[in-house]
Amino acid sequence: MDVVGDDREYEWSLDGQRWLQDAHGRFSLTHVAGKALEGDQPDLDFLVGAQQAPDGQSWLPASFRHCPQTGAPLEPVRYAAQQRWLPPYGNGSGRRVVEGSCKLDAAEQTVAAVYQRLDRASPRNLNAARKFDQLPRSNGLNFLVANLGGHREALFALARDGSLFRWQRKAEEWVGVLPHSTPIGRCSLQSWAWGVSLREQGSQQHLLLACDEGATEVRVDPLAGRYHLERCPGRAIAAPGELEEQVLIPQQMPDGSFCVVARQNDQWLAHPIALTNPQHLHNLSAPLRDPASRRLLWIGAHGYLSVKLGESLEAQWLSWPPGAQARPEYGPPFVNGYGIWQQLFEGSEQYCLRLDSDERKEVKGSRLSTGQLNYMFNVRLDAPWGEHDVDNNPADREVVYPFIEFSDNPHLLSCRVHWPSSLQQFFGNEQAVDTEYCLERIGQPALSLLLKVAQPWNAQWFCYDNALWLYIDSTGALYRWNA
Repeated sequence: MDVVGDDREYEWSLDGQRWLQDAHGRFSLTHVAGKALEGDQPDLDFLVGAQQAPDGQSWLPASFRHCPQTGAPLEPVRYAAQQRWLPPYGNGSGRRVVEGSCKLDAAEQTVAAVYQRLDRASPRNLNAARKFDQLPRSNGLNFLVANLGGHREALFALARDGSLFRWQRKAEEWVGVLPHSTPIGRCSLQSWAWGVSLREQGSQQHLLLACDEGATEVRVDPLAGRYHLERCPGRAIAAPGELEEQVLIPQQMPDGSFCVVARQNDQWLAHPIALTNPQHLHNLSAPLRDPASRRLLWIGAHGYLSVKLGESLEAQWLSWPPGAQARPEYGPPFVNGYGIWQQLFEGSEQYCLRLDSDERKEVKGSRLSTGQLNYMFNVRLDAPWGEHDVDNNPADREVVYPFIEFSDNPHLLSCRVHWPSSLQQFFGNEQAVDTEYCLERIGQPALSLLLKVAQPWNAQWFCYDNALWLYIDSTGALYRWNA
């Protein structure tokens, strides 16, 4: 510590950081790793691990263990993995169920607390949301919560064109994260298939993306506000999947072949896909984890891609029975103790096929699914082949589109639309419709927010900063409910 002014200012050099302490005891960061700090940096806890001072306005150096004003012990700033949120449905996979194995404790607690608070409010609805109109893009955003080089979790927004933004929690403003040289580039995946993965590198995380220019790994330098990337040339055809600490991305290579690429030891490894039909490898779902079989599954209209770990990695394309098609936008396969069941459409027939077998179960009417809960319009069924007595209990022509189910503390995030026609026409409609976005404790009346939006399924719920958020793509609106 050095005295640097007549007004009793002190300079502290701590772990590569230089802090200035004024005569009133307030600290301000001036240099990091020998470089002067540029501009106002409101989130020093994320950037350098600084700790909040008792006044709630200033910061204390990360190396301090006790507050110099009060003597109270200070809690070091740390990233907590249970605070993360990876699109499209929280855990980076296509399964729309948050359960114990996902280890998203913070999200489960947040959703339950928001519901409990608003359930007691009058009027009982979601209209009390705080709306943010100033978004970095008018639409085409994907939100994730990770540390990406910081000292705690932060909220990031990734645009369709590859632009990356970070939410400054203290200032409540978006700031751009710029490329050091090569930009991320565009991603053309559907909203329900647009996932990301993280690769842990010590205490830091790298972001793995499926881009139109190939599988991409992004390394962020938060203090500089820039990122570097490494690219595997080609065209990624589906979202990254993570299993047993490996991240795998299906891709078409420059020579036209199809592979699954992996990032290992700062290199790209390519594993060929067997039995590939190039015409069918498009519009694949976000990946589904099947830990018991050590495999990842990407569901497509004409079949599915299976990638299995073992002594060597096996990737193969498996077609549905002749004449049958799936509709991945209707939700992931149903999973129970007997296997994984995919809803298929064959002419006028509909049935669920158990993967890895010929077993079928007839389904009457289309279903939307989380992978656990199933909906026939507004009727909830425990299994997709479950029956409903329409004579004694008629179903309303209301589509319930389930976004995310929280199974341990049973809540559901969904949207509801009165729709007089088929599900296929519902997904083909591009006109704005009256839509209720809903939070419900399963089995209880829902809390809802009524909006008029186009393509209501093209929305994203997520949890961050002890709050539940909802992004509507067609209107470019972002809503927040504090727990």
